[in-house]
Amino acid sequence: MFEDFKHLMRRPILIITLLAIATIPAIYTSIFLGSMWDPYSQTDNLTIEVVNHDEGSTVDGEEINLGADIVEALEDNDRFDWHVSDRESADRALEQGKSYAVVVIPKSASNDAATLLDESFEKVSIEIETNPGYNYLGSVMGGQAGTAIKDEIAQSITTLYTENLVESLGDIKDSNNEMIEALSEMQDGVNDLIAGSEDVQTGIEDIGSTVDSSTSELASGNQQVTDGLNQLDENLAGYESQVPPQMAEPVAAMQAGVDDLISGNTAVQSGIEDLGDGVTNGTDELAQGNASVTEGLNALDDALTEMIEEVTSGNEQLEALSLTEENASAIADPVDVVESELTHIGNYGQTFAPFIIAVSLFLGSVAFSVLYPLNRAAENYKSFIHMTISKLLVILSQTLVTSLILSAVLLFGFNLKVENMPTFLGLLLLWNLAAMLAISVMVALLGNIGKFIAIIFLILQISSSASTFPIQTAGTLYQYLHPVLPMSYVVTAMREAVFDFEAALATSDALIYMAVIIGVALILFTVINALKWKFVKFERVTRVMSRIEY
Repeated sequence: MFEDFKHLMRRPILIITLLAIATIPAIYTSIFLGSMWDPYSQTDNLTIEVVNHDEGSTVDGEEINLGADIVEALEDNDRFDWHVSDRESADRALEQGKSYAVVVIPKSASNDAATLLDESFEKVSIEIETNPGYNYLGSVMGGQAGTAIKDEIAQSITTLYTENLVESLGDIKDSNNEMIEALSEMQDGVNDLIAGSEDVQTGIEDIGSTVDSSTSELASGNQQVTDGLNQLDENLAGYESQVPPQMAEPVAAMQAGVDDLISGNTAVQSGIEDLGDGVTNGTDELAQGNASVTEGLNALDDALTEMIEEVTSGNEQLEALSLTEENASAIADPVDVVESELTHIGNYGQTFAPFIIAVSLFLGSVAFSVLYPLNRAAENYKSFIHMTISKLLVILSQTLVTSLILSAVLLFGFNLKVENMPTFLGLLLLWNLAAMLAISVMVALLGNIGKFIAIIFLILQISSSASTFPIQTAGTLYQYLHPVLPMSYVVTAMREAVFDFEAALATSDALIYMAVIIGVALILFTVINALKWKFVKFERVTRVMSRIEY
């Protein structure tokens, strides 16, 4: 049962060969994972060219320059290696592969931003140029740099307009408070005018008994009314440009009414002066005119009361708002995103490791079948049982050595974090054994053709195991093969062990699949060896198919 081991002992070069083969999975995994272990933490080594052509602009009297602001902000951004340069140098660096993206801020950037509240506005546009032909994933990362600048510009514009809006609302609130105060003072003046007009009315009624004295008092009192109306007219003219648009029409109407009152009061004054010539007629005219004045003043008082109530009501809504710079910043950036992950990934290599492990072990099994004489002549064994067990012992030994070397490299070389270590190591060992047995059966039966089939089988599994992109993004053929081929189950099961979660293709499914492969392979391997022992011609054919001609 140890015929193959005895054969190995007589051939040291073959032992060295098998040991070298045992290191292939570890070497393949080390090289592959080492090149991509944590690429996203190294993006600060990717050069991104920034070309700033922005000429600046003015928004509400404030000078802005988005391009200069972005360039300044990038000095504290260590996500990429930012280079500010001219367009010609940037394009040359991109073409030569020295940079992975060129981001161009146009000269109209600030000017376009200043038009965003105009009826005919222009959006700010930036140009992002990449070179996917040089390195596709590098260009994808470069595109992310352009997106980062786009977001920074959008944030700057939003903050600018929000701060201006909040400041304008604060000015409106202050202006409304001043207007309420002025309107209240005007209303007090109107009340005084109403009282004076009532005194005038009393004087008119008493004019029959004291014409001369009353005429003087009337003239003096009416002149006060006229002066007050003129002052009121000036106040309304001064506030007409300060009131909100919805209040402009009522203020204009009030001013027109005051003008009519001034005209009417002038007529009253003329009537008083002519009182000596016609007391009776003058008294009637004065009474009628003054009554109109009093009625107009009362209407004006009502209008002022309504206006004060409306302005106060509108201002109460503004008073309820906190209009600080902190509020403006919160409005410009109102969303806090709280991200959570079902699994914690330390780096890119950790999530890619299960796939590389599965591929490397299968590849090592193919190498074993190429370099070890699995179809060694039956005459070297005492029976087909001896032949089967002897070869299986070599296969099992190679599996153990390979698995140990690879596990040591992963755990101590790469310090791979694994949540469920026993399951992970068990899966690694079983997959290695399943691959070794499956390929050994194909080679024992078909020789070199079996090796070719194993390679094709490896290629199909690589393409359909959802190693890099979700399987839903692959073609129909690969989506069909995904749940059929064993590597899909092995990769997913190893990811479950590494990150401690349960996926659609569970670990139990992978264990069952590998158990079936191992069981069926053991049966077939035993049957093939029995046929070789019994049928010499069949055994010679398999040996011929395994021969390499030089």
